[in-house]
Amino acid sequence: MSAGTSTIYEDRTVRLDDQGVTIRHYYFPFVSKFVPYSQIESVDLGVMSWLSGRLRIWGTTDFSSWYSLDLSRPWKETAVVLTLTGRGTPSFSPKDPNRVDAEIRSRIGSHTQN
Repeated sequence: MSAGTSTIYEDRTVRLDDQGVTIRHYYFPFVSKFVPYSQIESVDLGVMSWLSGRLRIWGTTDFSSWYSLDLSRPWKETAVVLTLTGRGTPSFSPKDPNRVDAEIRSRIGSHTQN
């Protein structure tokens, strides 16, 4: 975290601050991925089923999105999916996906209107 940033939301899987999104445990071994809001084209909520990510505790099942490490994902139902400008589709499953979705949307909206 750089000086002057304030935390908007934080749990074991993700941290949102005024600069961007830090997805925890994204790369092996346990390295985080930081995404500035300006690189996020869209954010979506995805319902996870047993066949579409819920059993995926880390990695990918279809190479369309990459899930960060989350050992509690099998007990969750919703993932946050970010579409980045030419850089893939990271996915993660925060404790409060609706709040994370709303917070990111409010910040990427301000970037797309400039």
